[in-house]
Amino acid sequence: MLLRFRVENYASLLEEQELSLIAEEAHEGRRTMRVPGSSLSALPVAAIFGANASGKSNVVRALGYMRRVVLDSHRRWQPDGGVERLPFMLSGAGAERPSTFAVDLVLDEVRYEYGFTVDDSQVLEEWLFSYPHRKRRKLFVRDRGGVFGYGDAFSGRRKVIEDIVRSNSLYLSAGASNNHPLLLRLHSWFRKELRIATEANYAERFAETVQLWETRGREQVEDLLRYADFGVESFDVSEDASSDEEVARLVQALRILHPDSVDEEDLSAWMKSRRTVRLAHRGSEGTVAIDPGLESSGTRTWTGLLGPVVSALNTGSVLVIDELDARLHPLLAARLVALFQEEKTNPLGAQLIFNTHDTSLLSPGSDARLRRDQVWLVEKGHADGPKRAAGASELIALLEYRPRDRVENLEKRYLAGRYGALPYFDEELIESFTSGEERVR
Repeated sequence: MLLRFRVENYASLLEEQELSLIAEEAHEGRRTMRVPGSSLSALPVAAIFGANASGKSNVVRALGYMRRVVLDSHRRWQPDGGVERLPFMLSGAGAERPSTFAVDLVLDEVRYEYGFTVDDSQVLEEWLFSYPHRKRRKLFVRDRGGVFGYGDAFSGRRKVIEDIVRSNSLYLSAGASNNHPLLLRLHSWFRKELRIATEANYAERFAETVQLWETRGREQVEDLLRYADFGVESFDVSEDASSDEEVARLVQALRILHPDSVDEEDLSAWMKSRRTVRLAHRGSEGTVAIDPGLESSGTRTWTGLLGPVVSALNTGSVLVIDELDARLHPLLAARLVALFQEEKTNPLGAQLIFNTHDTSLLSPGSDARLRRDQVWLVEKGHADGPKRAAGASELIALLEYRPRDRVENLEKRYLAGRYGALPYFDEELIESFTSGEERVR
């Protein structure tokens, strides 16, 4: 489970920001998880609200960036390629300052803290601590001089990993590549148990949904398909294997166009394994299969989320969704959140983190049943604002405003501006606004 995520100097998140999934109060009837070696509990859901361009998506992207560095820095980054990062760009301070990312998480009943600091050229710091008996225990620390320090509990091939880690790659990533048991387990959490759903990876998520339907999750996927009331019953998958004659014609044509780049064996295998996936709708005269490209945007969004949602609930992993409310009816979005909140549908303690504009999720009658310690607000500084740099985002816990659950209507108070994190509209611009025709006159 994820307990905290901390980020500094990524995109609009200039100053250090922390997202916490530690419960601040009792949550009767909700699926909370005990944190080993402590009296704390972890929340199953965290929701992030804010105006357009306030930085909500940057919280998701920052967590995705940390995941990508763990997975790619040792294996894919070029030795002399520096570090790919996105610092704050609206002032010189961003480019000059390093960027930091850190998580607190629980793996196999042990709490860990892992993080790193990078600039444009190298990894400046990296650390891993554990808390087996409520006290912090050092496993390894990498300082700005490239020197590694180890705790007594960290054993196994330390020198080998030091020899292969580059200045622009993570020790965690290099250690996992060398099958260090603990580092491999932590690496596996980033790869398999931290899932990020964005518009950019829709095709991958849709493919996961179809794969689950074809293998071990057919009933779950079909239940959620029907529950959404899109008229979709199931999937229709057909093989579109090409004939030998068709393969031969394509190979011949490609040899003329690209004589040095045709692998006949690979091309033949691909053409003979192509598949067409359609959505099976119930009709008055039976089932009709429709191409996903002809479906509504809501249907496409839902089918792209089912795979990650079912996988997260079946494995107890963390799912992060950018813009949960995009193209989904508010009632359906609320029921998706409820899948993670409820004991019956989330027995393994999966977690959902999402950002949204859908304020109805805050209403007392919403099926999402969000409590005040599950809500976060993002505000962005303005040029004439006193609190933060212009364009810099701040992540604020709703708890800081001390709202009272079951007494205050969080949705109404939020929309009334009691908690901030709303768009600012300059009414003078509207008052002076004229149509294009008036401007010509």
